[in-house]
Amino acid sequence: MRIVRVFRIAAAACALVAASACTPAVPRACAGPAAGAPEVEVDAGPWLRVHPGAILELCLAANCEPLSPSRELTTVQAPPQDHEGTYSLTVRSAGALVAQERVDLADQTVVGPCGTSQAMTIRRLTLGPDGRLVDTPQRQAPYATASNSP
Repeated sequence: MRIVRVFRIAAAACALVAASACTPAVPRACAGPAAGAPEVEVDAGPWLRVHPGAILELCLAANCEPLSPSRELTTVQAPPQDHEGTYSLTVRSAGALVAQERVDLADQTVVGPCGTSQAMTIRRLTLGPDGRLVDTPQRQAPYATASNSP
């Protein structure tokens, strides 16, 4: 999304200046549509820590991935031929249903320097200790501080 914003800002600046004098701030690169289908990333760590030794199976439509204490985080893709956007997400432990939710992963259209393309959608969820799927809070990037103190 930040790249789109940069291109919009550059386009607005170009509109204010004669076209011959304007050069884009970001090099123009056309890569085509996003690779892969929409996907869901699930962090099952909170649930797995209160259920020691449990193994989970995460399924998005018919695509499934295992989750365990040694693999608390996984990503599962939606079926590539299906672009409807709403999928059934289930989490099971030893065959018993832990959580089930309908997730919306509709493809997003992005306007870029090379025209319109589809952006891959990634939904990040956390399986809480109580078995509820909630949106994963945004992770803050590490930062550095500088000081002029001796």
